[in-house]
Amino acid sequence: MTILAFIASKILHRSFFLCFANCLTALYGFPFDQIITDNTCKTVAKNREEYDFLMGKLFPSMIVGGFVTVTITSVFIAGIFVKMF
Repeated sequence: MTILAFIASKILHRSFFLCFANCLTALYGFPFDQIITDNTCKTVAKNREEYDFLMGKLFPSMIVGGFVTVTITSVFIAGIFVKMF
């Protein structure tokens, strides 16, 4: 996962840590990535302005990353089951 996050960060010109966090969304899924992102932003931010800034940067990336990983995995698994039956 670390290697894939490093490669993605170089290709997409994004932070390695953001790419690694997006890789983790495959492990814990939609409601939990929202909760973790929200709690992280609340903990790190010193005021509402910083919280809004962090949520604006992190939340869209985490949600889209979660949906993409779930969609790709679902299509992959469905393809396997179609060949089985």
